[in-house]
Formats: sequence, structure tokens, C-alpha cells
Amino acid sequence: MAKIIVAGGTGNLGTRLIEGFLAKGDEVYVLSRQKKRTENPKLNYVQWDGEHIDSWTSVLEGADTLINLSGASINRVFNEENKSLLRESRVRPTSVLGKAIQQASNPPRLWINASGVSIFNGKGDLKDEESTDFGNDFLANLAKDWEAACLKWNTPNTHKVILRIAPVLMTESGMFAELYPLAKLGLAGTVGSGKQIVSWILLDDFLRLIPWIISLNEPDSVYHACSPNPLSNEEFMKTIRTVAGSSIGLPLPSFMAKIGARVKGVDPTLLLESVPVTTKLTLERGFKFNFPYLQPALQQLILKST
Repeated sequence: MAKIIVAGGTGNLGTRLIEGFLAKGDEVYVLSRQKKRTENPKLNYVQWDGEHIDSWTSVLEGADTLINLSGASINRVFNEENKSLLRESRVRPTSVLGKAIQQASNPPRLWINASGVSIFNGKGDLKDEESTDFGNDFLANLAKDWEAACLKWNTPNTHKVILRIAPVLMTESGMFAELYPLAKLGLAGTVGSGKQIVSWILLDDFLRLIPWIISLNEPDSVYHACSPNPLSNEEFMKTIRTVAGSSIGLPLPSFMAKIGARVKGVDPTLLLESVPVTTKLTLERGFKFNFPYLQPALQQLILKST
């Protein structure tokens, strides 16, 4: 049994991750701005008022692992108000956690801090954990600031791991939840040029990856939570149509994608920009993806949703 701390653990990813820890008998503390109650004696919610860190410092004492998933969803338009929200919701809690670790007498052994694969330049070859070809657009700079907020702290007794997460395919929300119903209607065609690269990871593999990192004696400083086999948007959409049993898919030209994105309240760059990212270190260190290829991954989601 281990003491696991999850910051930002009230979203879909955090909730599912916590279920796995509890099933193993771990004791889980969730750090959140939301006030929640639970009858599970192994699950505890610790509320943060946005200012004081005493409660967070005390709960970190004696913990094995801190997992920081804090951050508002990027599925919104990137206006100045939302840009500020996205940055504040990531950078500030991360900085507070770093300060709390420094103040703890017996800090966590391991700190896994989330980031995004969108940190990379969208052009050129596939980027793995050794690449430093970072971009300069909003999402890239957001990820760089998020990582810097973690790395700036000197934590000699706490090993830090940056986990750059690709879009996670799940039934509850995200790309699959949005696109699969459209594919069944014959609407999930190629978006824009179709050449933009889509990186992804199935929820099942994501939920296995974090415990695997925790199990390592000396984890690397960066891992990519993504399939080793990204696809072009054209191939990605074709595969979704295949598993949906649809032989047609109306294409979505760039100008229509921009209009549709605005109508849905998300930024067009999420549809039209390339994310050419893969993973190398997970494979070299021995992690086995159960679903490294898209079609079996999607079929698994469909099976679970029926």
C-alpha cells in the first residue's frame, strides 16, 4: 500500500486513475479547489483556497508519489481571457506544489507533473523524448511554462518526471466521444489538408503507464504518454469511419473547420495544427502498449461502450 497524492484529480483522467490506485489498496489524497466528501476511508479530498499551502504541505508528508494533473481543459477558444485561465490553472498550482515539497520534512519520493505533447514544433520529423524542437505558438509556450514551473524547484529528495500527454481516447469525452457519432453519420471526413499528424493514447494504456513509471527505481526525467504510432489526420479519420462501419466521410475544408470550431467553442488550431510526436523511452525501458495501433484501440472503446 502506498500513499498517493493527486492534484487536479477531479477530471476524467484523474478520476479513472484514482479508481485504479484504490483498487490496489493505495491511500489516495486528492488536492483540489473543489470541496468534496467521500465515504471511502482510503480516499481523501484536501481543498485549497488558492492562497495558503499549509494543508498541501502537511498532506505531502510521507507520500510515495505526487501526480499533478492540474489544469483547465484546452477545449476552448484561445482568446486572452481563456489563455490566462489555461496558464493560471497550470502554472500556479504547480509552483505551489514545488514550494510545498520544499517545506515538507518527509517529501514524496516521486513527482510526476503533466505537460502536453503540443510543446513541440508542428513541422518536421516525429519528436520523441530526446527532442528539443519546441514550438513558439500558444500551446507550446503554455507547456513550456508548465514544465518550467515544476523544474525550477530544487527538490533533492523528490525525483521529478515530466509526463507529456497526448489526447487520450476515451468514451466519456475527447476526440473519440466527439468523432465516433459523426463517423456513424458519414460526417467524419478529412479535416483541412489531412496531412497534419495526430498523436494519441488509449485510456487503458494511459492508466497503465503512470503506475509503471511509479514502479521504476530510477525513472527518466521525461516520458511521452502517447502511442508510438501517430497517424495523419486523413488516416485517423479513415480509421474511425472504418470501425464505425461508414464507407463515406464528408471532408471538412480548413475554412469550414475554422467556422465549426468557433461554433463549438474551441480553437481551430486544435483541428488544423500538426502534433508529430511519438515515444521512444517508454519502449526502451520496457513498457508494453496493449493498444499501440489505432484500429484495435478504437474497437476496444466501442466494445466497452456497448
